[in-house]
Amino acid sequence: MRWIVLVLFIANIGLFAWFQTGGRGSATPAAQVAPAPVAESGSSIRLLSEIDPGELQSRGDPVPASPEPARDIEDNSDAAAGPGEVCTLVGPFEESFQGEDVIQRLRALQVQAELRDVEVEGQMRYWVYLEPLGSRREAFNKLRELQAAGVDSYVIPKGSLTHGISFGIFSEPDRAKILQEELRAEGIDAQMREEPQMYAEQWVVLAPGAAQDLAEDFWSQLQLDYPGLDRRQNLCAELEPE
Repeated sequence: MRWIVLVLFIANIGLFAWFQTGGRGSATPAAQVAPAPVAESGSSIRLLSEIDPGELQSRGDPVPASPEPARDIEDNSDAAAGPGEVCTLVGPFEESFQGEDVIQRLRALQVQAELRDVEVEGQMRYWVYLEPLGSRREAFNKLRELQAAGVDSYVIPKGSLTHGISFGIFSEPDRAKILQEELRAEGIDAQMREEPQMYAEQWVVLAPGAAQDLAEDFWSQLQLDYPGLDRRQNLCAELEPE
């Protein structure tokens, strides 16, 4: 009798639970997902860059800022140097490939430089000459007159003494002075002037102020690789080719 009452009690509890769940068992109801809004007919996805800024402003949307265009780095390597600017020269180099090697080292350090033929002053010379005449014809007429008298001479073709007559150029002033006196004794108004002998050397020319960016270690290493190397400064304007 006791077992019958217990079975009926359990059966009533189970029936009550079944009615509470609506007969759907004990499975957990699935979560309901709200459907995604459907785009209006005829519309498509557009990027912000494709939308006119005026349209965004009318809709109240923020207008994306346009990226600032990249700026080109200004290159002043080919710019003409000012009249008072000073360039650094490194050299001279006997061979062009030596100068090019130094240029490549400088470019690796972002320093602009170029190899140039630079006129430099050499040994002083002493020139015995006759002042320039009025024209080329007059100069050659005078030349024939002098040569007929046995005076070794030639017409100066260019320079500050164009159409003058040269009697010789000497490295020693005493020899030039002796010739001048001999010519004057013959009635020829010979003059004498001293001027340095000019010749071209190959130098690496750095842009104005570029040498200040180089560490002393660079110059020390360069001196080891090229023992005869010299470093000097000169007005950039004087280095420009004529």
